[in-house]
Amino acid sequence: MTSAIQYQGRKARRTGSEQRRQAILEASLSIIVREGIRAVRHRAVAREAEVPLSATTYYFKDISDLIADTFTLFAERAMKEVIEPFKEQAFGLMSQFSRDSLADPQERDRLVKLLAQMMAAFIVDELQNRRDHVVAEQAFIQEAILDARLRELADMYLRQHVETLTMACELFGCKEPKLDAELIFATFLTIEQRLLVHPEKISQDFVEKRMYNMLDKVVPHHG
Repeated sequence: MTSAIQYQGRKARRTGSEQRRQAILEASLSIIVREGIRAVRHRAVAREAEVPLSATTYYFKDISDLIADTFTLFAERAMKEVIEPFKEQAFGLMSQFSRDSLADPQERDRLVKLLAQMMAAFIVDELQNRRDHVVAEQAFIQEAILDARLRELADMYLRQHVETLTMACELFGCKEPKLDAELIFATFLTIEQRLLVHPEKISQDFVEKRMYNMLDKVVPHHG
């Protein structure tokens, strides 16, 4: 994914310049999470990053370039810090099972329960300990609707999630693994969005029930 990422703003030529550019993007992301995309302005970002106003306008003449690069940084980081660890955890769990073992109804139900528990724990942890990431993700997808430059990046980001889940659905023996993977990920996003709006509902039980209900429909019965 990294090789396909395109930053919009002026490139930094020295290490110190790259650190300043990075600080500007970090500040922009903090403002997006705290106040929303419309609050991203050169002056506000310079104040947040503790850099001169001239630094933000040097690297990003257009505020839309700054916003686009902020989400590019977000996607790049999320791949390494969120998607890859989730992938390792999911495939570690599924390595306990085989297509043959899932012909046993009890083993199938055990897999569904374990996956529901794992996914619920992941979502709850995201919302409780990495809420900024979830808020930024929702903002990123929303901004891609408005900024055509972000659409390819958003598609790439979402595709990474779906590809991981597609491999899982292939292991389950789903007839339409990609479509089922899209359904699982859509459920993920919907639950996260709902719990961002209603944080009082965040609990392992709330998420696990919904993930189990959906996975029980997706994972085929081979018996």
